[in-house]
Amino acid sequence: MKIAIVGAGSGYMPGVIRGLLHRAADLAGTELAFHDIDADHLAVMARLARAMFAARGADLTVEAHTDLKAALDGASYVFTTFRPGGLAARHLDESIPLRHGVVGQETAGPGGFLMALRSVPVLLDIAAAAGPDAWIVNYTNPTNIVTDAVARHTGARIIGLCDQFVGDTEMWAGLLGLPAGRLEADWIGLNHATWAERLRLDGRELDLPSLLDGLEVPGGGATPWRDPSRMAELAKTLGFLPNSYAKYYFFHDDVVAELREKGTTRAEDILAVLPAYYEQVTAESHKADPDPSRERGGGEHGEFAVDVICALHRDENRRVIVNTRNNGAISSLPDDAIVEVPSLVGRSGPVPLTMGALPAPVRGLTQSIHGYERLAADAAVTGDRRTALQALMAHPFVRGKHTAEKILEEGLAAHRAHLPRFA
Repeated sequence: MKIAIVGAGSGYMPGVIRGLLHRAADLAGTELAFHDIDADHLAVMARLARAMFAARGADLTVEAHTDLKAALDGASYVFTTFRPGGLAARHLDESIPLRHGVVGQETAGPGGFLMALRSVPVLLDIAAAAGPDAWIVNYTNPTNIVTDAVARHTGARIIGLCDQFVGDTEMWAGLLGLPAGRLEADWIGLNHATWAERLRLDGRELDLPSLLDGLEVPGGGATPWRDPSRMAELAKTLGFLPNSYAKYYFFHDDVVAELREKGTTRAEDILAVLPAYYEQVTAESHKADPDPSRERGGGEHGEFAVDVICALHRDENRRVIVNTRNNGAISSLPDDAIVEVPSLVGRSGPVPLTMGALPAPVRGLTQSIHGYERLAADAAVTGDRRTALQALMAHPFVRGKHTAEKILEEGLAAHRAHLPRFA
């Protein structure tokens, strides 16, 4: 088969290459079409992949393309993992809302909204070029909005991915004193707005309320990825597990103050270390047996996506958490909503498992986020300013019409080059 990888010059590619090696026997004979608009980074990652495959005897071939149509031609699977506008655009997404007292974040809230306006049109073009028979396996953020837009406005087959639940489950294993590799949580809701009331160890249901009663709230500040102290505090109050993005909703003003005090955006922090990262990866790509950096998703980041592709291709009926059409899995959300739930993935696509209702304390919040996401997807597809303003006004972070208007106008002006639909 042929797998097209759109965004193959990304710093995350070493992790994707390791993911492909993880399933190399199941993918034997596969043609990989790497695509990126950055020809230099694309060449590095293609050379790295060929060297790593050769060193380990993997029967995988790599072709590099800067032309998207050539990369997509004949592909059975299209793995999308790119950031329109790069980290410079991410910096704007994070800094513009913050100027108006709103959390600036790359996927949630107004920052995620601005990214959706850039991401969705590109995915619509990819869906049209790939055709109705290909599966789009999407990592491009914000994955819930992107998946919703493509699912409702094209005939393409798409699965939205996010491996955040893996890290969150590991965080909770540590907080609860449980072995991470044997722990499974039923995360349900929307991407970056999921909750878990059911927890299993070696397949055996655990008494989560009792575990949370004995949970101690650790000290220490947040890392760029997790905030265990606040998560523990929330869990003890809610009575179930929140995902790590919950801090933006329940500690919004505190996070705004911390982000302002910090003085740099996450995008600026990454930009500061990225040259050294690419220098190391480039040097490794010239070796006979490369071992590229595991920073920036260079570790196991790609295993999840590759496992999903294998589940589709080999009809594995693998149980994974993905973003897909609700179809009654969560009774608190419409059937056509894109939800993040445990699903069985086989040749016919993901079949979401029945999960019941959302937990009562976060039901209204999650429904509100879904309303925002539906409006955001429609705004990204149509380029309609009124729908865009409605979307921002609907998001729980934004507490006033005038704030929404200011963020929208600044965002549209700053990203004008990437928003032809709003011209």
